[in-house]
Amino acid sequence: MAVTSFGALRGGLLASLRQRVATETSADADNSKNVMSRFRPPYTYTDGLGGAASVLDAGIAKLVDGEGNGFDIRLEQAFTDGGYSAPQVLSRARGLQVLIDSSGDDGYAMDLGHGVFGSEIINAKSAFVIGTDEDFFLRIRLEIGTVAAADQVAVGFVGGVTGESGWPVDGFLDTYGNYAVLNVDAGTVNIETRLNTGTASVTATGTSIVDYTTTGDTYDLEVRVGKGGAVNFLINGAEPSVDVTGFTFDSTDTVNAVLMVLADASDDDPDVIIHEWESGYLSARGPDTIGDLED
Repeated sequence: MAVTSFGALRGGLLASLRQRVATETSADADNSKNVMSRFRPPYTYTDGLGGAASVLDAGIAKLVDGEGNGFDIRLEQAFTDGGYSAPQVLSRARGLQVLIDSSGDDGYAMDLGHGVFGSEIINAKSAFVIGTDEDFFLRIRLEIGTVAAADQVAVGFVGGVTGESGWPVDGFLDTYGNYAVLNVDAGTVNIETRLNTGTASVTATGTSIVDYTTTGDTYDLEVRVGKGGAVNFLINGAEPSVDVTGFTFDSTDTVNAVLMVLADASDDDPDVIIHEWESGYLSARGPDTIGDLED
């Protein structure tokens, strides 16, 4: 009968452990672009240079939450109305609110600081390249206090026809030649897409968001994009009733994860409160049962 010494056994176990660790490490999911924010205070909200946050039309302010996540907020129209002057960011019991000036057609765009120029955009945490980056996503949990005042509450990915895009201008979605978003328009959740400055497509999902009154009136809006550009839309973790898996971004397009909030002309703030922002690579987020991203 062969006799195995303790030293040999110990050596074999250690070798096996090293091999397993090496295998698991080499297979670790890429989380270099993954961000999870629950918008816990305290916040810093500045011009990025230590001064007060911008209140100017097209001004860009820098928000850092209590967990160290950084966001850029680009204002649509000047924020000059009394208590709505900078800082416009307020902590709520359930998340964060960017107050909108009560002058009609005001709003803001929010992302992870993708910048304006090509090199800034390509290297940003919220930017992804179709055909290069693995499957990625953006999920935002939010509530809306006054849905009738919401012209756009858009969650998803936007890009320019040349593969790059900077900050939006008037009209927000109209800025971009490429986009795939879930957009809340006066309470109706629509899937809105556009490719290469072509005709925009608007498809009702059959889901409506109601004015927030209880803790159940919160919604997860999520957009997923496969490596090949196929897009999947989810509301509260489930696909909407309409078949919307046919939209695909072009290979080499650069798209950027954004939240865009634009009030209608009624001079009301839709009172959007953001509970969570989660974005990055799907592989680093963990498995689930939805797999429509294959091309």
